[in-house]
Amino acid sequence: MEITIKNIEKSIKKILGDSDILNSDSVYEHIDGSDNLKLVIFINKMFGENTILYTKLIFKVNNGKTKLINNSFLYLYDINCQYVNVDFSDINDFEKKLKSIFHNNKFGPDLKILSDFIEKPAFLINDWFKKNHINEINVSNVKYEPKAYIIPCKSLFFPFIISANNIDIPFSIKKEHSEYMLSFQINSETINVELNNLKNLIQNIGITIKNKLK
Repeated sequence: MEITIKNIEKSIKKILGDSDILNSDSVYEHIDGSDNLKLVIFINKMFGENTILYTKLIFKVNNGKTKLINNSFLYLYDINCQYVNVDFSDINDFEKKLKSIFHNNKFGPDLKILSDFIEKPAFLINDWFKKNHINEINVSNVKYEPKAYIIPCKSLFFPFIISANNIDIPFSIKKEHSEYMLSFQINSETINVELNNLKNLIQNIGITIKNKLK
């Protein structure tokens, strides 16, 4: 059964219609060595049944940009270009499987950590301060401020502004190969923290702010 791009776009809107999305955009890119294209749909900071900070849906489409050339898509499962392929039989099956991805939060551990962080970042950092008896620092706000929405996954990074003790701290998270780099700008100093994973993200943010915000 032929599935048009309009069918896909309509189904995505149907599945994600009740979600609060900061930005959603799309772009067509050429597939190397082929006359066909891929349609890349970006979803940035989605608050719904589950919070998803960032993902992509990728479909192979014909050169005329009217229909899919196969009944499958890739979605960004985790940071640094980790994708999962999903096959479907028809548009109803597509909707069922797309809904399952978001409903059951079928994403990688680091993307889940970042998505949990964006739900209530100031609370999580302040809670760490409280548990570690650090009473002289308070985070009043954390803004997620992406400079670009359409960006290659290898260049993907997540920029924030942490407001603590009336000081704005630019902060970013980027994965480079197998390691994460946390970068802070505090009192005209750049502090970089390398991590193997994001399990202790809040702790590392708290320690860095505590040590440098004087």
